[in-house]
Amino acid sequence: MKYIIKITLGLVLCAGFVTSCKDDDEPGIDGITVDKEEITIGAEGGTEKIAVSSNTQWVTRASEPWIAISPANGIGSAVCDLAIDSTLMNTARTAQIRFSADGRESKLVTVTQFGFGKQILVREPEVKILSSDTYNKRHFEAIISTNIAFKIGSVDYFFAEEANMSDEEKEEVKGERSDWLTLPKDKDLEMDFDRGARPRTIKVDFRWGMNVAPYTRVAKINLVPVNSEDKLVDDNGNKIDAVVLTVTQEKAMKIEDNRAGDSLAIITINSKLQSMMSFDTSESMLNWDFVTLWESTDKEIKSGELPAEAIGRVRSVSYAMIDLQDGESLPREIRHLKYLESFSVQSNGNRQLRTISLGEEICGLEYLKNLTIFSVGINTLPESFIKLGKKLENLDLTSNNFPTLSVVTNIVNEDNFPNLRYLSLTGCRATETLRDLSLVDGNNQYNGRNIGLHVDISQGQEQRTAFLKLLTWDKLISLELAYNFIEGELPTDAEVTAALMAAGKPVSYQNDDFFSEEELAATPSVFLDKISSDTCQWLLTTDNPVTYLEQSPVRGQDIPRVLPFAREVRLNLNFLTGEIPNWILFHPYFAYWNPISLVFNQQEGGKNTAGKTVGFNNVDLVNYDYSYYYATKRRWPLAVRLSSDVDFIVESIVYLSAFYFIIQGTLREYSAGIIILTFLIDFIVINVVLKHLGQRKLFLTSFTVNTLGFIFQWYYNFYSIFTAKKWR
Repeated sequence: MKYIIKITLGLVLCAGFVTSCKDDDEPGIDGITVDKEEITIGAEGGTEKIAVSSNTQWVTRASEPWIAISPANGIGSAVCDLAIDSTLMNTARTAQIRFSADGRESKLVTVTQFGFGKQILVREPEVKILSSDTYNKRHFEAIISTNIAFKIGSVDYFFAEEANMSDEEKEEVKGERSDWLTLPKDKDLEMDFDRGARPRTIKVDFRWGMNVAPYTRVAKINLVPVNSEDKLVDDNGNKIDAVVLTVTQEKAMKIEDNRAGDSLAIITINSKLQSMMSFDTSESMLNWDFVTLWESTDKEIKSGELPAEAIGRVRSVSYAMIDLQDGESLPREIRHLKYLESFSVQSNGNRQLRTISLGEEICGLEYLKNLTIFSVGINTLPESFIKLGKKLENLDLTSNNFPTLSVVTNIVNEDNFPNLRYLSLTGCRATETLRDLSLVDGNNQYNGRNIGLHVDISQGQEQRTAFLKLLTWDKLISLELAYNFIEGELPTDAEVTAALMAAGKPVSYQNDDFFSEEELAATPSVFLDKISSDTCQWLLTTDNPVTYLEQSPVRGQDIPRVLPFAREVRLNLNFLTGEIPNWILFHPYFAYWNPISLVFNQQEGGKNTAGKTVGFNNVDLVNYDYSYYYATKRRWPLAVRLSSDVDFIVESIVYLSAFYFIIQGTLREYSAGIIILTFLIDFIVINVVLKHLGQRKLFLTSFTVNTLGFIFQWYYNFYSIFTAKKWR
């Protein structure tokens, strides 16, 4: 019995061993796989091998008898031998081999056998594509088999509806008619025909652009032999000049010139930008987020600046979190938003690695006043961008990839954009880690990548001119150039004076640069173009020298008239060196600029191209002294000082006289009464003023000021006399 048990156990173990070693135990395979999908062979025939893997039983068969397969079935993995007969035909023939597994999807292998003629075979000679799709899906693959070297000879573009289109319609969409396919390069079509003229099969990738025209686009791609001696034949053996691959693209929805067209344009643009935003199309466009419409009450409508038909049309639209790929441009549908006043597109994915085109269409928006292209990846502006100069007031190009200042200023300048008030080129860095410009190579690259806006504005450098062009722009209220790779020294007073003269501008501040209270009351917007007349009058003087630190004294008319009305200038976090010039230190809006943070503060730990530590050498970022800027009476003529202190002088005489009589013992009652009356008059006047200003809570404060202010005024005047050198 024990022997029977042992034999049984042995048989069980053997069975387990055999089972574990079966070919159908193929981990990681679900169904069936083959190692090739295409086989191409010449007219002489021959043998080919196909590796098949499966975790179950499989069977195979050929669609044509001129192919024999061995083995024709099996379990698990195997290598099948294909015996392909020779052909006497002049043209190619095709067969399919099907590999099937129980209950699983079959695998097909296409066998193409060429005849003795020269042929180019396209698996799908007619391709249909959508009008638009995401970037990653805007391409198709053509499988081409051939026994000769071939190339793309030409491409014929046309609209399918051309026969029924009017001349006007043709003209309107002629820019969309052609060149919407990106063809493969010649090297992508090269093949190695080894073993004689052995045929080959390749996959060729074609990219396509989105169709914005309401017509079906057709492209006929002509495939021709590389060698003109090779003569092509078709499937019937007839001679042909080329093999044609036809691509047909769906027409776009027609965007009409009305409110409905605007809504369709917004949705289409959002789709093509691949924005993470969404618009609720179940709601009226009036309720869409990030969209505003023109209303009949808008002053632009009332004044006739815009026609009445603009009412209900899109006034502004904003897009954010987009995903335009390298080489793409802003969607052309923006041209349909014809009454657009403000347009904003922000935050493209990986913008530092992508180059995006602004496109020509946006340049045709004749009512555009505010344009924001923030962190998209543009590195240039189209020449037609000048068209926007008639209306544009605010241009924000922050965080793009411009390589130089002149790329922008050659187009965006005072001559071309006379109404522009706000210009931002902040943060045009393509790399965030670079702090040593000596590591940048001659191609403006660091670690093989372009670094962004890198210019040297030192004397004699080409980009100095571009920088001066910005400084002589009178109308700019805001100029932002922070966080770039701008190095060198700021232009001196003498340089900007020469630039102002060359531009035909006043070199110093004029009376006409200041507005009065009466002008402000009559025209509130005057403050944009002028300086308040109750401030910075020193800039008009010639007899009141002021000294900053140990520099030579300057007068008001010595200060160059640079960006005279700019409330904001940002030069921080660059790589500038040298001295801060007087045109900054004495600018009428200097205090508005927050200069310690937004002008003086350069890149921390930064080094310029010469390896020099960046930063200005005549300012103190920690204990900066503004006293020179706000001035003291020591800067004023004697007559001005006396007139400004007439109240203090009269009051001092009254108090001193009264105290004298009290001490002498004569007229004590009258003297005391005068002191009390003077004090009360001051106290009452102060509180009347506070009441008028709506500051009644400052009653106690006014008492303190009235009591101690006179004493402090005495102290201040004596201090100014004995510390003249310091205060001068």
